[in-house]
Amino acid sequence: MELKEFRKGDVIIEKGSHGTSAYVIKSGRVEVSDLVNNREVVLAVLGEEQIFGEMGLVEDQPRSATVTAVEDVQLAELNRDSFNELFERKPKVLLPIIKALFERLRTVNKMLISKDSLSEEAAEHKEFGQEKIVVLSGTNKTSIDALDGGEIEIDKFPFKIGRERRSSGVDVFSDNDLYLRDSQPFNVSRNHFSIVMARRKVVVIDRGSHLGTIVNGKRIDGQSVLNMGENKIIVGQKISPFVFKLEIR
Repeated sequence: MELKEFRKGDVIIEKGSHGTSAYVIKSGRVEVSDLVNNREVVLAVLGEEQIFGEMGLVEDQPRSATVTAVEDVQLAELNRDSFNELFERKPKVLLPIIKALFERLRTVNKMLISKDSLSEEAAEHKEFGQEKIVVLSGTNKTSIDALDGGEIEIDKFPFKIGRERRSSGVDVFSDNDLYLRDSQPFNVSRNHFSIVMARRKVVVIDRGSHLGTIVNGKRIDGQSVLNMGENKIIVGQKISPFVFKLEIR
């Protein structure tokens, strides 16, 4: 894959343009945005090893959002020709791209707060560097161990959480930033939930899990906007040992 570099503020993909390349972020962060009521709205912020533009590999539609570098970034560009070549010679290299496509299909109908319903206030643009700080921590031994005994600050979105696969080998259908080591009977699904920063709100989206996701005492119906301060997330049923605190500062 060809490496490309962009400076902070550079537009990498412009909404409405045509392109057939996907990009893997090797360093830095990018911001995915769209115009709502003539205001710029941040849809996602992506960091190292995350992928964008993957739909360009499989369809000839105009780009659906604008992608801008919020830091100096280095990207690996993958076009259709190189995709086909890698598919024949090194298919494992394509697994992150394939997983990104699966994730897009999985969550396309669950995205929170449709753009058409955004209020003027929600649509107001704000630089990500001034956005909220999101910290995930454990509340018991199981969840603390899952985070290697500490807490993590989430600075790239979406942040995906699901069950760790016990058997060896590649799991094409699993795509997570944090893997939880669960045992039967499982509480955690292979692709369980994600934490999303969108329209200046932090949102939990259930990714079609078997037992659901409980946020602040309520099983969510697809998604839930989180409160400022502390939020409690239970992964699976109420008796699940995977209980986390997600703090928005």
